[in-house]
Amino acid sequence: MRSTSVFALLLVFGLTAGPVFAQSAQDFHPGMSDRFNIGIGVFLPEKSLDVRVDGSDPGDEIDFAEQFNYDDSESTFSGMFRWKFGEKWSFWAQGWNVSDSGTAVLDQDIEWEDVIFKEGTNATSGMDLQVARLFFGRNFYTAPGHEFGIGAGLHWLDLELYLEGEIITNLGSTEFRRESVEADFPLPNIGAWYHFSWSPKWMFVSRVDWLSASIGDYSGGLWNIQAGVNWAAFRNVGLGLYYNFFELDVDIDKSDWRGAAKSTQHGPFLSLTATW
Repeated sequence: MRSTSVFALLLVFGLTAGPVFAQSAQDFHPGMSDRFNIGIGVFLPEKSLDVRVDGSDPGDEIDFAEQFNYDDSESTFSGMFRWKFGEKWSFWAQGWNVSDSGTAVLDQDIEWEDVIFKEGTNATSGMDLQVARLFFGRNFYTAPGHEFGIGAGLHWLDLELYLEGEIITNLGSTEFRRESVEADFPLPNIGAWYHFSWSPKWMFVSRVDWLSASIGDYSGGLWNIQAGVNWAAFRNVGLGLYYNFFELDVDIDKSDWRGAAKSTQHGPFLSLTATW
């Protein structure tokens, strides 16, 4: 009688607990198990840019966004890709581009290298920043509906800036001048991610990349953070809403650009995703 009661209790427990322990990939968002994940969409960042271009003496830091009336926000195309290979490994890629330009009457002299752009004159500036992220990671914790991993990668950045307007010459006269600088460089980083799915339709996605180092002609740091949700509208097609935060703060010591650049971009990323 006792053994029958125990067996009955175990049977009831097994029937009620079975769905918990017997969960399969179909019980969770397809992005948790599919090998390939592609997302294309629109990044809507608020942005800022501070730049310093030194001459024989350290120059002034220029707030390009405020000084030249850049748009506080913009929309730009962004894409991402993930490939899971082996039992534990993943390769990720992401990219976007932010650019702007503006014209303003200078309310103060601006020093660019050893050139002085004169207060009270019209000046035009422009910027273009391209960001490409490559990342390799390994899963360290995988459970039904959960995935946590750590890895390393790099951000390849291409930053172009120009400033044009009236300058003061060594003779004290003025003339029109256009000055520009460019830097393209890789910054390695470490990173981690965590994904959580609680149903076949929904998945929470989060990741963070970080660097603080001195590498070649560049020293400084970056943050690249993303968090949001993805809704599987169909088995292989979903819609994502994420919040992205990107910050670059770097000192530059090149022969053609000694100075610094700091850029912050943050805002929503809306994407159409495909998994298989």
